[in-house]
Amino acid sequence: MSLAYKENVPDTRESPVREMVKELKEFGVNVYGYDPLLSKEEIEAFGVKALDDFNVIIDCVIVAVAHDEFKKMKLDDIRKFVNNKPVLVDIRRMFNREKARDGVHP
Repeated sequence: MSLAYKENVPDTRESPVREMVKELKEFGVNVYGYDPLLSKEEIEAFGVKALDDFNVIIDCVIVAVAHDEFKKMKLDDIRKFVNNKPVLVDIRRMFNREKARDGVHP
C-alpha cells in the first residue's frame, strides 16, 4: 500500500518502493499497487498492476507509506482482502504487532 515517497504527498521520485517491486519480481511475485494519491498510470509506471479497490485476495500486504487513508484502516479492514495465512510487512508500524499476529502474520 502506497508507492509515494512521503506521507500524503503524491511524489514518487525518490520512492524506495521501486526497488522493492524489482526485488519481488525477481522472485516471480505478482505485485499489485494501491495509492490513493496516484493515478493508475503512475502506479503502473512502477511495473505493478494498479488496484482500484481491494476486490482481490492477496497473500501479503506491504505498508510502505502511512497516508492518512491507511491510518484510518483497522486490521479487520485488511483481513477482508488477504488469504487465511497472510503476511503483513508494516514498515511504518501503523498496526499493533500483537494484534496483527492474530490472523495477519507480521
